[in-house]
Amino acid sequence: MDRDALLALDKDTLVGLVLELRARVAALEAERGGPLKTPDNSSVPPAAVSKPNRAERRRRKRGPKRGHVGSSRRRARPDVVVPCRPSTCRGCGAALPVERQRLVGRSQVVELPAVRPVVIEAQVYAARCGACGERTAAPYPRGLEPARTFGPRVEALLGYLHYTHHLSHERLVAVSASVCGLAISAGAVEAALERLAARARPAAAAIREEVRSAAAIGSDETGVRVDGENWWHWVFQTSTASYHEIRPGRGAVVIEHFLGGAAPEVWASDAYAAQLAAPAAAFQLCLAHQVRDLTYAEEADGAEEARWARQVRHVLGRAVRLHHERDQLTQEHFANRRTRVERAAERLVFGPPLRAGEARQLQKRYQRLWDGLFTFLGRADVEPTNNASERDLRNSVIHDKVTGGYRSAEGAQRGAIFATVLATARKRGENLFERLCTIAGPSPLHAAGMAS
Repeated sequence: MDRDALLALDKDTLVGLVLELRARVAALEAERGGPLKTPDNSSVPPAAVSKPNRAERRRRKRGPKRGHVGSSRRRARPDVVVPCRPSTCRGCGAALPVERQRLVGRSQVVELPAVRPVVIEAQVYAARCGACGERTAAPYPRGLEPARTFGPRVEALLGYLHYTHHLSHERLVAVSASVCGLAISAGAVEAALERLAARARPAAAAIREEVRSAAAIGSDETGVRVDGENWWHWVFQTSTASYHEIRPGRGAVVIEHFLGGAAPEVWASDAYAAQLAAPAAAFQLCLAHQVRDLTYAEEADGAEEARWARQVRHVLGRAVRLHHERDQLTQEHFANRRTRVERAAERLVFGPPLRAGEARQLQKRYQRLWDGLFTFLGRADVEPTNNASERDLRNSVIHDKVTGGYRSAEGAQRGAIFATVLATARKRGENLFERLCTIAGPSPLHAAGMAS
């Protein structure tokens, strides 16, 4: 039935048609178990659904948003200056002496010189002592050990491109040859990454000790393929450090192994049972997860339960806004607003029981985990969501999707080491490539008297 046919119908007929369509939609939803789960109302990742076509809207000028402060590249101190001087007059052809010329313009261009590897050979000499007859050989400089074929900066570059930009071994071989003029095999790439991971292991262990001793820890986990099996990629993080583990299990034993007897004051996570079994004094549920679950309950349940879900979602939004405005409020004002938020949530959570459905399940969850809803309002070092943990996992998830996972348990543990070091460096504002160079060790360029 087209638009003209619908416009020709009377009001009662249209109402009947709408009711009939709503009944058919409800029957289909009941048949498939409720409304479709999307990234907006559940933890379904955006990549799992296809994007709809963008709706027609008022055309507007492309470019920065209103109020955006633009910026432009400032002139840098030049490394090379190319003087451009006229030699003859363009009018009569007379010679123009240099002494009469003055600077009237400048143009800067940033360019990369050809990147070519440098082969450094260490020649070790030995001599026999004329006094005692002892033969003494000079040691090899650091970075020029006989067991090493490629220098630390080459190893660091391979690690950076593989674990940050997800280039496969085959592509690393191609990029090394075409961009750097470096001939290297896939086996040599693997050996270089293995050596770099071994040197990064102490740094990862130090990060683990830093995270496990923190007062507040956030955690999350996601699936990963290891040698054709389903494993789990875990992250344990604070605002300044992130520790990653890849384990075959998803149980609470992983958390116990990581903590090693430590007991944090606050544990931030979703409502997964293993996370809630952590030996922490207090918990903070991820409110972003709760908002999505409440959105699904609003779509799946009846009018009364949908209204309850909207009200709880609104209260959680008030709590999050209060957290972000904490520094702008007096202590008394903050305490008053906090009390109003908690009382509003308490009336909804511990109010009359809802009818069976999604909202009722959430009501039971919040009654059981009430103490973990607003921990962040009592502590400035705790966030209302666990988004930081999800952001820490994002780069690893992309790496797993691009590379297809890990071929062995050893490769998975190596990936966890690099994820730990790189995620922590990113949080601390460090240059990721230079961080890997530091881990790889001193460059033999120093021994050769060359700048690195």
